[in-house]
Amino acid sequence: MTGARSCRTVLCVGALVLLVPACGADPGDAAALLRGDRAFARGEYEEALAEYRLALLRENPGEDGVVRAAHAYLALGRVDEARSLYEQAVAADESYANQAVSDFVALARREYEAGDSYGMASAMEAALHFRPGIVVEGLALPMARHYSNSGEYARARPLYLRALGQNRDDADIVFETALAHEEIGDCERALVYFDQFRELAPRRTAEVSWHVGSCSFQLSRELAEEGALDEALLYLDAMIDLAEPRPLLAQAYMDKGELLAQLGDCLSAVEAFRAVGDADPSGSGPLVGQARARVDEIRFGERGDAPC
Repeated sequence: MTGARSCRTVLCVGALVLLVPACGADPGDAAALLRGDRAFARGEYEEALAEYRLALLRENPGEDGVVRAAHAYLALGRVDEARSLYEQAVAADESYANQAVSDFVALARREYEAGDSYGMASAMEAALHFRPGIVVEGLALPMARHYSNSGEYARARPLYLRALGQNRDDADIVFETALAHEEIGDCERALVYFDQFRELAPRRTAEVSWHVGSCSFQLSRELAEEGALDEALLYLDAMIDLAEPRPLLAQAYMDKGELLAQLGDCLSAVEAFRAVGDADPSGSGPLVGQARARVDEIRFGERGDAPC
């Protein structure tokens, strides 16, 4: 009897030993992925991500598992982690790039609708990483404005140009495009858009006078350095007619006087130099003294062989 009891005890323990691993073993990857899918469908993205990561840590579930985790990261707005996983998947199979682009663009749209321009830009930059040059309708202008507000005008410019393709008569977009060109030093193109803005919104001309004057002054100096004196004078006259920017007006008359002197128009040069004093807010700045000296040099021929 005792022997039978001992035998039954051994068998029971043996059965338990066999059952414990079955009950306590971690589920397979397929089960973890399935639980993740169910959690994702319920909108419980943190739980879904935990299950997908569990599958990734235990044993490689293949690219599908990697993409599932990336998708969960995106659902949580975690762009960097999602991008890293998608890079892993795409390295193994290029076709996953399409899924990556689709997911990142979808997130960019959601962030835009939520008013998060930084999140939108971050998602779109990730999408562009996988498909450089993609065009997303409706996001070009918000992206351009985001980069402009961040001071990244070189990145904003092509996006403004893209937005203008379907909004050529939108004065605000034309104005912002002009500003982007001005900020990167492309005043020649900026003036084209500022002129277009003035045609579209003639009652708002005053809004661009400072910018037009500043760009005209800049271009006059660039042209003068290249030896295009007549063209430089045209831009200076445009700036002087606007009388903007006011702080540069005295220098503009000084530059005009020098250009006219080089062209041999001594009388007009003297008039320009004399205008420096009226344009200088203080009436006694260093430019005023220089202008008076130039007038004396022209009147009394103190510069030798110079035209004036």
